[in-house]
Amino acid sequence: MINIIIADDHPIFLDGIKTTLADINNINIAGEALNGIAVLELLKSHIVDVVLLDIRMPEMDGIETAK
Repeated sequence: MINIIIADDHPIFLDGIKTTLADINNINIAGEALNGIAVLELLKSHIVDVVLLDIRMPEMDGIETAK
């Protein structure tokens, strides 16, 4: 099972990615976030294999979050 956190500040885009990934076997969406700060909080309580980050998000962008 591949555990994923998805981060994007556009709810419609976030829902589209979730819908697309939900149809793929062995993928579990462990969490979703609207900014990098929320991603870092999720990572404190979830072990994930992939974090899909939007580059431009409010409060903390994807590039800062990846650092």
